[in-house]
Formats: sequence, C-alpha cells, structure tokens
Amino acid sequence: MQNHQQVSSALTRLIVGAEYPFDLSALLQSTSRTLSNLDFEHQHEIQRVEHGRTDPVLKRQIIDSLERRHRERRQPYVALIAELQSHLSSAVSDDLRAVG
Repeated sequence: MQNHQQVSSALTRLIVGAEYPFDLSALLQSTSRTLSNLDFEHQHEIQRVEHGRTDPVLKRQIIDSLERRHRERRQPYVALIAELQSHLSSAVSDDLRAVG
C-alpha cells in the first residue's frame, strides 16, 4: 500500500509540475510494454530451468526464487499502470463534464 501511495504521489507531481502537456497514454503504453518484457523474460527463465538437468528439488527452489523475484520486479509497474489508468479515467471524466 505504501508503494502505491508513493507511485501516486510521484505521478501527481510529474503531471502537475510538467511544463508541457503530459502524455499519460504514452506512459501507460510504455509501462505496459516494460511489464510485458519482464513477463516474457520470466517465462523464458522458468522454461530454461524446467528443461534443464538440475535435481528436481533444486529446480523447485530455483523456480520459487524466480517467481518471488518476478513478483517483486513487476509490482511497481502494476501499481504505476493502475495509477495511470486512474488518472486517465479522471481526465476523460473531466473532459466529458467540460463538453457537456
């Protein structure tokens, strides 16, 4: 929860403090691409371990470690995506109210 608050605060400072219009959609797209790359890399590592000739007990420990590391690496990106989507939804709502 604290990490989510930090992301939200940093994102708000970035948007509000920007001299030029800030492209939330581009940042969302870039962050999603980064998350996809992390997921792809993780899948590749898991497959490499699963197809290796390592002892099954050690293999399970390695996979558990990779899973834990993957969750830790992807969590900030997931939080950022959620926050960006929230800001985009608010921006769209504001635009609709301004038009209506």
